[in-house]
Amino acid sequence: MSRRSKILAFLGVEYALVFVCTLPLFLLGAEPMGPLMLGISVLFMFLPALAALIVRRLSGDRSGMFLRPNIKGARRQYLMAALLPGGLTMAGAALYFLLFPGDLDLSMGYMSELLALSGQAAEVPAVTLPQVIGAGLVLTLIAPLVVVNHIAAFGEELGWRGYLLPMLIEGLGERRAVLMNGVLWGIAHAPLVCFGLNYTGEYPGAPFTGILMMVVFATVLGVFMSYLTLRSGSIWPACVAHGAVNAVREAPLLICAAGYNALLGPKPSGIIGMAGFIVLGGALMLRLDKKRK
Repeated sequence: MSRRSKILAFLGVEYALVFVCTLPLFLLGAEPMGPLMLGISVLFMFLPALAALIVRRLSGDRSGMFLRPNIKGARRQYLMAALLPGGLTMAGAALYFLLFPGDLDLSMGYMSELLALSGQAAEVPAVTLPQVIGAGLVLTLIAPLVVVNHIAAFGEELGWRGYLLPMLIEGLGERRAVLMNGVLWGIAHAPLVCFGLNYTGEYPGAPFTGILMMVVFATVLGVFMSYLTLRSGSIWPACVAHGAVNAVREAPLLICAAGYNALLGPKPSGIIGMAGFIVLGGALMLRLDKKRK
């Protein structure tokens, strides 16, 4: 099977698996961000790995998929993976609240609503700005330690970065391949976005603008994940970074008032919230396609 055929086969199998996996959401009229959607979103993360294994089996492909940890030779990439996701998420949230100070809610009303929805009547105390900053620093340090998130991220990183990315690079070069990889990754999330993934509440043009923003977010984040994979020779730093992002991405909502625009922030999936990742992605793109030392 040719490289082009394997790329098309992977995408065909991956999108078919996504269709089958998410179809119950539409057939059963699932509640946005409800139990069914959350359960399917976990299963969804392992579909790219399954697609890669199916295509490798059918094509007799024996190419490597960046599975070796390479810890000793990739300390810099592991350090970036551990610290940058939390730091950039908090920086993006800070920028959002600077631009929209009215959305900052130190009374933590969002947390109170979550507890009420879960049937708990606990009163949530207000916080101060120094406490918020301190909590952000703690979350940044804790995020890479949430190993269960890295395990879930492994499925996506194995398929998109470990298997598909090297084949795209062979035909497109690093920069164009990395961007294409991110766009395709974002498109795969479209059904979940329809049921509240990253973009909840009322926002202009829902769900189509949410799907478009998800493609932007995946492309920007994909630059970071791809760079970590290519420069470390391993998908594991990307798994750590991906898991860390998932661990902290909802945190800014705890101090955000209701009625925020999910397309803007304060989470990193909004265009303002992802500002730090955009800057990082731009810097890393300049380093791609250069001769590695």
